[in-house]
Amino acid sequence: MIQLTPAVPSKAERECGTCTACCDGWVEGTIYGHEMKPGVPCHFRGEGCCTIYERRPQEPCRRFVCGWLMPASPFPEDFRPDRLGVMIVASRWRDRPAFILRSAGRDPDEQLLTWMRAFSVQSGAPFFYEQAGERFGFGPPEFQHEMLAKLEAGERLW
Repeated sequence: MIQLTPAVPSKAERECGTCTACCDGWVEGTIYGHEMKPGVPCHFRGEGCCTIYERRPQEPCRRFVCGWLMPASPFPEDFRPDRLGVMIVASRWRDRPAFILRSAGRDPDEQLLTWMRAFSVQSGAPFFYEQAGERFGFGPPEFQHEMLAKLEAGERLW
């Protein structure tokens, strides 16, 4: 069950451990000439680990930090991507933090979306998500208007 109260541990308290969601092909990147994208995991992903961890490149590897792992993460322990089945990716909207919920095995369910909506209302941080291939956004009215204008102009939400 997902906690409804955010936990705020420091990054030092959290480690990836055996979570390899960012390497499992849920996000896009190129690592030493090998493409990673949805459906194609990182060429260097081992069983529960990175086989080139000590020499992994800055981009996209070292610079990427999921929302669960980021310093002062507002996300509960249960939100570790391999446990949740959804990866929370930090992003920006205007000058504010925003988040993208990326499938890491499943689409966000109503329980997660309820938690994220409450978090968004409380923090002002909008978020994007995808369900059944359709993209959505949730946030303050100005965010909603901007996203609607993007959709009407045929632009991608993220």
